[in-house]
Amino acid sequence: MSVKPSALRRLSTLLAGKPPGPPVLESSSLANFLSTSKEKYLADIRATPSKGAEWTVVMGNEAGDLDSVASSIAYAWVQSEIQKKPCVPLIQIGQDDLNLRAENLYALKLAGISDPQKQLLSITDLDGVKPFPSTTFALVDHNRLGNTFSKDNPNTSIVAVIDHHADEQLYADCDPRKVAPAGSCASHVATLYPKEAEMPRELATLLLSAILIDTGGLVPGGKALQVDHEAASYLIPRSTLFSSSTLTSISPTNPEMLSSIAEVKRLSDALAEQKFNVSHLGAWDLLRRDYKEYTHTLNWHPGAPTIKAGLATVPVKLRSWGSDGKLERESQRWMEQRGLSVFGVLTSFRDTKKFGESGKGKHRREQAWFIRDGSDSTLQLDDIASRLWKGLEADEEIKVTKHEKMNLAKSKDIPPSVRAKTYKQGNANATRKATAPLLKNILESSE
Repeated sequence: MSVKPSALRRLSTLLAGKPPGPPVLESSSLANFLSTSKEKYLADIRATPSKGAEWTVVMGNEAGDLDSVASSIAYAWVQSEIQKKPCVPLIQIGQDDLNLRAENLYALKLAGISDPQKQLLSITDLDGVKPFPSTTFALVDHNRLGNTFSKDNPNTSIVAVIDHHADEQLYADCDPRKVAPAGSCASHVATLYPKEAEMPRELATLLLSAILIDTGGLVPGGKALQVDHEAASYLIPRSTLFSSSTLTSISPTNPEMLSSIAEVKRLSDALAEQKFNVSHLGAWDLLRRDYKEYTHTLNWHPGAPTIKAGLATVPVKLRSWGSDGKLERESQRWMEQRGLSVFGVLTSFRDTKKFGESGKGKHRREQAWFIRDGSDSTLQLDDIASRLWKGLEADEEIKVTKHEKMNLAKSKDIPPSVRAKTYKQGNANATRKATAPLLKNILESSE
């Protein structure tokens, strides 16, 4: 049954006196599953490498944000514990990098995962293992298998894709294959959860946390779509927001009703506070914290070379952390380490000098771009730069304009082998999910 708005208001009143956020679980079945699956997987591939082929590896994208982490854990749980197939979630960041995202640690702890560096299988655990020891993959929060996993690994197979980014039209035969708009990939994962199976409360809390942080707390008029409301309505009564499962369903027809539940709002605020708690991070860590990587073939360029491009999202304005050459130096350092030819730094922050309707400061975005030849001396940097600048400036969705206060044209920290430019972004609602396909189109189009 659906819960009436009046019942929800009474519930919110009862919860109002509780400490912020759901209770932290000291241990959980979810934590035990993660530790056990990691231990068994590593034991198998170390004792008999060919056993890696018996496992399905579930991965989010290389940014390692909460959506990717929660979605990979949840889908791996379903496959392993409900479908009884050997399955392990892999986090595509290093163990040390887990500490760069306070919101991840916060949500994982709420789900009883108190030591994620030991409990989660990360890319660090597989350092030096070449080729990748498994051939069967399920992709969540992205829909293209990275080269790291397919290189010298010809028998790779994609058995599932669940995502909310631009569809690259790959792996048409996998099942499930759900690539559709949503505020959070975790919403798709939640709606695909077998309805006849009970969901652990800590898993519901983890998925709900990902949805809340990706949709700004499910606020009306925000990033949340109908699928997010439906998923949240399913997860809320099953999560640790409630001490029992007396509520079996909540209607998603009134989005404002969901976001106004006192405990939902508290959890949303706590996650947001953790997400933007980056004052302790320097430029280098900020660039690594939320990073995604792509490969593009320049069909218009002589020889049609394939290059690597990266996009880093930083929740602080450029001048706060990138002045005095730090932006230029650390960006080039990161490009060298990753072998990038193109690197974009996308900022998202609140301008406390200009308050919007939220009273939290007007939402702003900026972009900084760097182009280098790296090891490929045949790249025509000026042609790539001209093409990129023209494409960005002509796009009617992101609406960029020249950034006068962070003009890199005369920077002494930009060597002759690098091209760079910064912009203010007029459309603050256009995220990396808008910029990434735009970059692909600019670089790959033969026109």
